[in-house]
Amino acid sequence: MEGQPARRPLGQLRHVIPSLLVVVCLLDIASRFVSIDPLTFRAWEALRRSRPPGAAFEPNRHYYNERSYGDLAAMGNLRALRQYRPEVFTTDALGFRNAAHVLDAEVGAILAGDSFAVGSGVNDDETLSSRLSKSGGCVVYNAGSEGPGTGPEWIVAIARRLNLRSRLVIRLYSEDSDVLAIPTSRQVTFRKLITWAPAEIRGVVGRLRGLLTVSPLRILSERALKVLGDGRILPNSYADNVVRATLYNGDSILFRASHVNNFYSKREVAADYWKWLRAELQKARLDLLVVLVPGKYTVYRPFLVDQRPVGPGEGNYLDRLERELRAAGVPVLNLTPFFSAEAARLLERGEYLYWPDDIHWNARGVALAATAIRERWPLAEVLCRNPRPLVVQKP
Repeated sequence: MEGQPARRPLGQLRHVIPSLLVVVCLLDIASRFVSIDPLTFRAWEALRRSRPPGAAFEPNRHYYNERSYGDLAAMGNLRALRQYRPEVFTTDALGFRNAAHVLDAEVGAILAGDSFAVGSGVNDDETLSSRLSKSGGCVVYNAGSEGPGTGPEWIVAIARRLNLRSRLVIRLYSEDSDVLAIPTSRQVTFRKLITWAPAEIRGVVGRLRGLLTVSPLRILSERALKVLGDGRILPNSYADNVVRATLYNGDSILFRASHVNNFYSKREVAADYWKWLRAELQKARLDLLVVLVPGKYTVYRPFLVDQRPVGPGEGNYLDRLERELRAAGVPVLNLTPFFSAEAARLLERGEYLYWPDDIHWNARGVALAATAIRERWPLAEVLCRNPRPLVVQKP
């Protein structure tokens, strides 16, 4: 209409953009008060959102996903290589992966360590602690966690809480984990304060941390971007996170790129942490058994169609660590020979010990680890029939 100034698009944007930002901000705040379970592909992300300090997961939770799949397929955004399987994951009142009744049972040993100890990728009845409990006739408590949750102060706190029959702590250490260092006195003091804090306070801290650090709206946005950027519409920017290789039998298998690089690096082997851990546990009259877990690439590299040559000092990290632990008098069991031999046997039938789309063991791999531990250390006879202090046998 004549006589009226034309509206400027730039002026409109000055109002539209702030309004959109406000709407997005409000949506983000509101979304933080809803469950993220429907947005997760496995229990690990869902149950670590609001975990109390020192605990592995949110206490008293039950997670079920009928279409769970591997972390490597997720890291590399490789939808075609996902292997869907159901996952059942339960935590107890302390925030560790156990059935609720375990806290009232007579416990034979404590299993500590990272996601391999937790049992990432397998169901509740397929974890290492479950396998050892069934074979030994009494309970092995699953205290698997990451970070401070694997420290001696928290292991001792768990031992005091449990009706512990023996004194054995089985500590899993996977090849692809970071090299462990002795914590500073300040770090130890802080962790002890956490263990002494009332469960109610730690629960409130965990919930607040979950609200502040985890955004369901962000998770949903990232999933939408992955759908677009999977190599069909847009380039897959996640593909470099994993290495896709081919086995002699023609099957595809995935590895984490950083784990492959670690295999070919001359990593430092330090036994000081393990000597310190053993000494700290002995102060509480607990015995330590270190179980070394080979990485997926270490086990399956000999069966790959194409493989890089191994230089001096490369590819033998766990062997060197085992030697140092034995020299330091720390009881140790290296699972590498067991897994290498069984992987070669099963490959002929197209069966595996690790999920092809995940870094972790499948149920078959967990069962093999349980068998190896049981054969070397008489868990059934010592833990469940003899209440006297356990003396760990050296292999």
